[in-house]
Amino acid sequence: MNQKKIIFVSKSINDYNTIKTNNSKIFTFDYISHKKLQELGISHHIAENVLDYDERVSIFNIAKNFQNWHNEPLLKKIELKEVNLLGLLDGIELHSLIIEKLIVFFMIKKILEIEKPDSIECSNQIKNMILLIEKNNLINIKINSKEKKGELLWDSINIKHNFMGIPISIKISRTKYHKLKNILDKTVGSIFGLWFNFKNKSKKTILILEMYPPVYKDLFQSLNKKDINLIIINQRRPVTYDLESIKILRKSNCKLISKKDLFGKKDLKEIEESKQIFYEKIFNFWEDPNLNKIFKNNDLEFWAIIKNDLKEVFIKRINEYVESIFFAKKIFSKINISCILSLYDIGETEKVFLESKNENCKSFLLEHGFSLFFNDSKTFATLRSYDTFRDNIVVWSSQQKQFLISNYKIDSNKIFDIGSPRHDSLIKIKEKKKKKETIQVLIAPTPIVTLQGFDTSDIHEKFENVIIKLCKIFENLENVKMVFKLHPSQSGHNNEIKQIIQKYSKKIPIYLLNPISELIQESDVVITITPEGWSPSTIILESMILQKPVMNIVLDEKMYEFDYIKQGAIIAIPHSANLQNEIKQILFDQELKKELLINSRIFVKKFLKNPGLASKKLADLMKEY
Repeated sequence: MNQKKIIFVSKSINDYNTIKTNNSKIFTFDYISHKKLQELGISHHIAENVLDYDERVSIFNIAKNFQNWHNEPLLKKIELKEVNLLGLLDGIELHSLIIEKLIVFFMIKKILEIEKPDSIECSNQIKNMILLIEKNNLINIKINSKEKKGELLWDSINIKHNFMGIPISIKISRTKYHKLKNILDKTVGSIFGLWFNFKNKSKKTILILEMYPPVYKDLFQSLNKKDINLIIINQRRPVTYDLESIKILRKSNCKLISKKDLFGKKDLKEIEESKQIFYEKIFNFWEDPNLNKIFKNNDLEFWAIIKNDLKEVFIKRINEYVESIFFAKKIFSKINISCILSLYDIGETEKVFLESKNENCKSFLLEHGFSLFFNDSKTFATLRSYDTFRDNIVVWSSQQKQFLISNYKIDSNKIFDIGSPRHDSLIKIKEKKKKKETIQVLIAPTPIVTLQGFDTSDIHEKFENVIIKLCKIFENLENVKMVFKLHPSQSGHNNEIKQIIQKYSKKIPIYLLNPISELIQESDVVITITPEGWSPSTIILESMILQKPVMNIVLDEKMYEFDYIKQGAIIAIPHSANLQNEIKQILFDQELKKELLINSRIFVKKFLKNPGLASKKLADLMKEY
C-alpha cells in the first residue's frame, strides 16, 4: 500500500534546494516559501488557501476573546499597587502573537483532515501543533527545519530616516532604544527647558500619552493656558527626536517628566526590591494548570503553542512594567492630573496610566483613523476597546457617535463628536496653484499586517503585482512622475514594498517620514493601495481635504459602499480592474477630476464636525475637567 506523504514548507527552511518531492504533496505556509518554490519550479499548494473568509473571521474572534485573559477568575492576579501586571502587554502585540499561532494551527488541522497523511516533513513548531491536534498520533513526522524565535511588535524598534529620497530603517533592541531615548530626552530637555517644574504641581494638569506633536500642532497650541499644566509622556516615539516636535513643545509650554526628579533613594530601593519579587512571581506563574482552561475554544486547547512566547515576553519586560507603575503612581500622587488624552487605550504606556490614575481623573480616547463604522469594522476593531472603555470617547463625526451608541450601547454623554484635531491645520491650508510641466502622482500603500488574520500569500502577490503594474504604467506616460510614501509604522511589510519598488527601479523616490500633508500638496493625484477594503487609509480623507483627486485600489476586492464612494468623492476600484485606463482617466479627464473635487468638498463638509476648530473645541472640553 502506498504511503501518503506531505511536506510542510515554511520560511524557517535554510536551503529550499534540499526539498525532495518524491511524489509528496507540498504545502507552503508563507509568501517567502511560496516565492522560493516558484523560482525553483517546485510544484506546491498554498496552505493558506484552505481557510476561507468566514473561517478566518472565526479564528480572529477566538484570538480577540483572549484579550482579557488576565482577568479570568481562575487565575491569581499579579498586582502591584492595585495594577495587574499581567494586563500590561500591548493589546496589538498580544493579539498578533495569538492570531499568528492560531492561523497556522487551523491550517494544519484542516489539511490533516483533508489529506489524512501517513508521514509529514515539517518544522519543529508545526510538529508540536500536529501532536496537539492528533492526540493519538500515528503519523510519522520528520523535522526539516527549526523556527527562529519570533519577535513581538515592540521587542525591537525601527529608527527611521529619509536619505536622498530613500527610506533608511535601523532596527535596535528595545533595551538599547530606551537607553538612547533617555539620553536624548535628558540632553534635549535640558537644552530647550522642557522639564516640568514641580513648583507648578498644584495647578490642573492635562497628561498627553503617546502623541506626536507635529500631527496635532493646533491641539497643543489650543491646550496652552497659563492656569493649566501640559505634560506629555511618549515611550514608543520620542518627542525630542526632531526639531519641529521640539518647537511645538516649547511654543505650547508642554513639558516632560524626569524620573530623576520623581524618585528619591527610598523609592529607588523599593523599586529594585519590587523588581526581584515580581520577577520571581512572573517566572513561576506559567505552570498554572488553569491556563489550559482559559486558552481554549470548544475542545481545542491552545496554551501549549502560546505559553513559551508569552512567558518570554513577560520575563523580558517585567522590570520595565514594575518601574512604569511606580512612575505613573508617583506622577498621580505628586501632580494634580485632572485628565488624560490618548489615541489608544491598549498600548503599554496607556494601560499603565489608565490603570494607575485616580478616580477623579477623567480620560479621553481620541479617534485618530478614518473609521467609517459598519459591521466588518466593528468585528475587526482591535485598536479600540469601545465596549469596555470606561471614560470619554472623542470622534470626528456625528455618524461615528451614532454608530457607537447603537452598536456598543455606550452612554451618549460619554461620546463627543468634536471633529478631527489632526486635520485642523490641513483645512486652513490655502491651495497654491502652480504651473507645472510634470504631473506628480503620490502612491500611498497601506502595509499588510497580521492583525485580522488575512496576511496571506495571495494578498502579498496581489500587492506586488499592483506595484509593478503601476511602475510600468507610469514609466510609459510622458511628463508624469510617481513617488511613493510608505506608512510610518513598525510593519515589516514596508521593507518588502521598498524592495519591490527598488527592484523595478532605484530612481523612483520613496518617502517614509516626510509629512504626508506636504507630499499631498505637492502632488496632482493620489493613489492609495488598500489590502483590506474595510480599512481605508486616512490619506484618502486628507487628500479630499486638500482637494486632490483620489483613487483607491482594493486588493481583497471587497468594495464596501462607503458614503464617500456613493457620493462620487473618490474612485475606488478592485486590483483586477484595467489600471491603465483608470489611471489615464483620473490623470487626464478634466471633467472627472472637477466632479471628484466638488463631491469630495461636499463629503468633507458633511463628515467632519467643526472643521478647522476641532482642536479648540477639544481643548475647551478638557479644560472643563
